[in-house]
Amino acid sequence: MDTFKLEHLTQVEGNINANETNLSLCLNEDGFIFALIDKNFYLKCVGEFKVDLNGGISQVMMNIKTCFSSIGMHIFNFNNIRIVCQTLRNTWIPYKLYDKTKDKEYLSKTNTIYASDTVLSNIVEKIDAVNIFAYPLHIYSGVKVLMPKAKYVSQNQILAEYAFEVSSFMKNTFIIHKKGNTCNFVIYKGNTFTLSNSFDYKTPNDLIYFILFTMQELGISNEEVCLLLSGEKYSDEELLVLRKYVKNVTYANCSENINIGVEFDGIDLQKYFLVLA
Repeated sequence: MDTFKLEHLTQVEGNINANETNLSLCLNEDGFIFALIDKNFYLKCVGEFKVDLNGGISQVMMNIKTCFSSIGMHIFNFNNIRIVCQTLRNTWIPYKLYDKTKDKEYLSKTNTIYASDTVLSNIVEKIDAVNIFAYPLHIYSGVKVLMPKAKYVSQNQILAEYAFEVSSFMKNTFIIHKKGNTCNFVIYKGNTFTLSNSFDYKTPNDLIYFILFTMQELGISNEEVCLLLSGEKYSDEELLVLRKYVKNVTYANCSENINIGVEFDGIDLQKYFLVLA
């Protein structure tokens, strides 16, 4: 009996040369999305699996390997491998103040650290800051054994780097990424990185309340901000209320720096934003 389900797979025709292709994976407890982009920045494949990643290290390794084997990908010798960690537990430290021996201390001030967590950090040169985040140890270790050269980033780093690239064109930038009823977000005032956080919401009114409250606290006018949407599909009611209260609402362009063929027409690529941006 299969222990996984292939939710979606779209790929270009022909063989994929792993040595010339980058793999980007975004893992959750109930599965993962992924994208393959070659060295010439052409999108080769996007897909989604539902699979249980709550088990031990060996089980995580086996489940991920089985998923890829089912679509003919048996060897993880990709040119680069990036693991995007969707975690609500992360913080940022200015690079000049950063002390790598205090990662847990920095994170524990805003998030609870568990014995089953591993704490990771990345220096983000574009923002002159360090992103520190906690990730389940069994998933981290399982992937690290399976794909030793994999590099880890949090979803907030993806959002922050994307917002940095577009901030020079906008007065203020507010980018949110939706997963279920949780939104991670990053805010720039001008081209200055200002805030990264997350919130849960139940109704469209909750969604707009958190956005407006955050902008008010930061002194950002809803007339002078570009609200960028990414992630899972927003309901018509959510879009209606967002556009009612924020003047400039648009979708983040996840295909800005890659070439996408006609094979991917009709696919909601916003769902794959974290592995494409």
